[in-house]
Amino acid sequence: MKVPGQALRVPPQVKSMDEKLKDVSQMYEKHFLGEMMKAMRSTVHESGFIKSNQAEKIFRDQLDQEYVDKWGAKGGIGLADLIYKQMIEKYGVQMGLKNPVQKPQGPLPITDKDLFVAKSFQRNGKDTNLSFRFDKKQAEAALEQQKPLEVSNPWSGTLLGKRTLLTGEVLMDFNHDNGLRSQIVFRGVSGALNVGAKIQAGETVGLLSPEAKSFFWHTQTRPQEQKTGIE
Repeated sequence: MKVPGQALRVPPQVKSMDEKLKDVSQMYEKHFLGEMMKAMRSTVHESGFIKSNQAEKIFRDQLDQEYVDKWGAKGGIGLADLIYKQMIEKYGVQMGLKNPVQKPQGPLPITDKDLFVAKSFQRNGKDTNLSFRFDKKQAEAALEQQKPLEVSNPWSGTLLGKRTLLTGEVLMDFNHDNGLRSQIVFRGVSGALNVGAKIQAGETVGLLSPEAKSFFWHTQTRPQEQKTGIE
């Protein structure tokens, strides 16, 4: 019950975890800009005739902070966005701000995964994404299976492109709904799929030749911005 003459108390708004992360990111950017302003000020030497007193130094620091605040309010230098994206990438799943990446349902059906041994590697030292080489087990290779194996789509998404390489292998490029992108390179035939076609997770996209002893799957380790075409 409201008491006459007593002001109605408005409960403070509780910020969401996403808003808190953005505030922290902006705080780090403002701190960086403030240190940058201090470094710039240190390069300007005072005149020997007129020296700044303590009050002028305090005013100058406050003015610099005002510049930093206005700079940050107008978008800053993009550092806050970079920090925010990195924190979402690293802690988003734990904080409930990002859905975990589901286990892939390819590039081989679950029933055929035991026929190959998968080894991960990096294309070069600077590439943070992972590639996998699937080698057919010796026992299975000796049997020379009569029918080709299915090549399946790891996650739901869109077919960006497909082509035949000079080696005779098929390269299929996918953009997945979870933000990842992957390429499958195999000896065989691709399915009758048009570029831009929507493909479900685990759906067959091609057939691996019986004589093929290995194939490759190149995939990103984290979601990135959507791209088009084959690199």
